[in-house]
Amino acid sequence: MASKVEVANLALTKLGDDPILLLTDDTKPARTLNRIFDLIANAEMQANWWKFTVKRTELSALVDPPAWGYASQYPLPSDYLGLIQVNDIYLCSASRQRGLWSVESGLILTDMQAPLKLRYIQRVPVASWHSLFVDAFACKLAMEACETLTQSDSKFQRVAKMYEVAIQRAHSMDAIENPPEQFPLGSWNESREGGAVGTGGDGWAALPTNMVIG
Repeated sequence: MASKVEVANLALTKLGDDPILLLTDDTKPARTLNRIFDLIANAEMQANWWKFTVKRTELSALVDPPAWGYASQYPLPSDYLGLIQVNDIYLCSASRQRGLWSVESGLILTDMQAPLKLRYIQRVPVASWHSLFVDAFACKLAMEACETLTQSDSKFQRVAKMYEVAIQRAHSMDAIENPPEQFPLGSWNESREGGAVGTGGDGWAALPTNMVIG
């Protein structure tokens, strides 16, 4: 169970800098890390489907429908950071192009009926972070603060490599969820799906959960 200060100090250690006592300290390292900590944390949770951030819920439709375009609108959870799956359909370019839903201003607009099943990336407090995420995030935090604190290109390259290794390790330890594979639909797939149903303009399909391979 890590704290913000412990994670920040891990990032500083990776840069070869001295630790801080508090993120609110009036020092350059503390001010720099305090300014970017939450922004980078949210972005890093969104960048990969870390399993500890994945959450399922069911949404109820609002009484009033959207002004136009869709039949219903649903309020997104307050801890929402990114979309993974709606009902049995995973997020991919095809689903966006097909217009199955649209995420706008804290709402998801769709013609799908309630309750809407949602699988999404949630904002997770530091104390609940997976240990592999802590290490990867500390590397990312060090990368973002490197220019301000060190002006060293060699240190940036070093922590960037450490970040790459940390992400690879998380994949190998199954801490990051692999999205379903996407395949271009050929004649065999089209015949199973009834022609071009399920494809987007780019020829890729959003696979339902019962078609996930591997």
